Amino acid sequence: MKKVIYLLLSFFCLTGIALSQEVKVLTLEETIRLARENSRNAKQAETSRTLGYWSYQVYKSQLRPQLLLTGNLPNYVNRATPIVQEDGSVQYRTVNQNTSDLSLGLQQVLPWTNTTVSFETNLARFDNYALLGPNDPKTLYQGDPVGLTIRQPLFNVNPFKWDRLTQPLEYEQSKKSYVQDMEETSRIAAQFFFRLLVEQKNLEIAIQNEQSNDTIYRIEQGRYNIGTSTEDQLLQTELNLLTAQAEAQQARLDVQSFSLELRNFIGLRDDVRLELVPPSDVPEFNIDYEEALQYAKDNRAEWIEFQLQRLEAERQVADARARRFSADLIAQFGYNSAQVNSLSGVYDGANVATGSRVSLTFSLPILDGGRNKARMNQARARQANTEFTVEQNEINFEQEIANAVRNFDQIRSQIDIAEKRQEIALKGFEITNGRYLAGKVGILELNNARETKDAAVRNYISALQQYWVAYYELRSLTLYDFRNREILYNPLLEYDPKTDSVIEISRD
Repeated sequence: MKKVIYLLLSFFCLTGIALSQEVKVLTLEETIRLARENSRNAKQAETSRTLGYWSYQVYKSQLRPQLLLTGNLPNYVNRATPIVQEDGSVQYRTVNQNTSDLSLGLQQVLPWTNTTVSFETNLARFDNYALLGPNDPKTLYQGDPVGLTIRQPLFNVNPFKWDRLTQPLEYEQSKKSYVQDMEETSRIAAQFFFRLLVEQKNLEIAIQNEQSNDTIYRIEQGRYNIGTSTEDQLLQTELNLLTAQAEAQQARLDVQSFSLELRNFIGLRDDVRLELVPPSDVPEFNIDYEEALQYAKDNRAEWIEFQLQRLEAERQVADARARRFSADLIAQFGYNSAQVNSLSGVYDGANVATGSRVSLTFSLPILDGGRNKARMNQARARQANTEFTVEQNEINFEQEIANAVRNFDQIRSQIDIAEKRQEIALKGFEITNGRYLAGKVGILELNNARETKDAAVRNYISALQQYWVAYYELRSLTLYDFRNREILYNPLLEYDPKTDSVIEISRD
């Protein structure tokens, strides 16, 4: 009896705080909504989406013209400097001078040919502070009022050609990854929800068993006192009571632990006691494997990753081929001013004449020791290895979808069986309990009926858990909701971090 009193006191100590807590009722849908709004997984997915958006904006900005102001001012020197004389000798002379240059240019890249075109104006100034004569010009100017520069790599890999193929894919991949990560967040939230629901159901069963075993123990005491029960039966009922009390205490601790886990994941900071409401129905719908696989290929970020890996391997081969030799052509044309003493003279037509410059730099190895051949073979071997890896990953991708569809169909059929077993077990326990109270069966038969009932209840909750976790896993794997028949990824929706909103873009 002292043990019973001690266990009761322990129970009230453990639950005293919980009883004073506010109760928050959560459904599965509400839990998932909170997780998508508050969880760290969701915040990380939003950050990755924003990063993908700005990475794509960086790529697009490289295709737009840019106005550049460059310069070097001042560049002041006051020291002894070696000066080469007409006869080739060197004299060290003290110089006290400053040179400054400034350039303003409009630059545009032509991505089709990797050509850089610049329209620019240049101005240079030279100040010689060492001149002592009053008629010596201490300041000189020179400039190019208008100039056109064209830079054309002749054999190099055109990075814009490959970026035009990969950057839109990477941006699309980032958008799909966001939806996929949010669906994965929903799956994890559902998993945590049912883990706590299972523990709450275990606590409910434990409390029922505790109360039932307490009643049975009292009945056996009465029967033992009047001689209709044996001492071993009384001891067995007392042992069952103590076991039920211990299991109830452990169940309360488990509920507290899993409640904290769920609250942390969905971002609930309030000190509330969670009360979960299981889904009232289990929707029935068919999933065709070929249909699921096609949605996965159309919507999953991994399928784009396969394309990117192949493109990167092709790019490495092209880069190895281009490194055999290189050449750059630079052509400049414009108006060039002579050396003048005033700034206005730079733009005086009398001092300006047309000027041009063309240069071709190249590098052509005559004997490279087999470097080019080795690089090409290396790149081709990497491409072959990439192709093999991608093909294997595609097989794994398809197998993952097949397993998920097969698993879901099997779970759906098991739920009906689990529900029917629960109904039968509950009814069987009710009958056996009545027969025990009437003295027609013993304690062993009652214990067996209780264990069968508890196992059936737990199996049904476990089947529900498997069903909903598998449902959200399928959503994550295909980005398609087979229950409501809708695609979860819309390529026309684009996140705008400047307004922190999702907008619909035009196909044009």
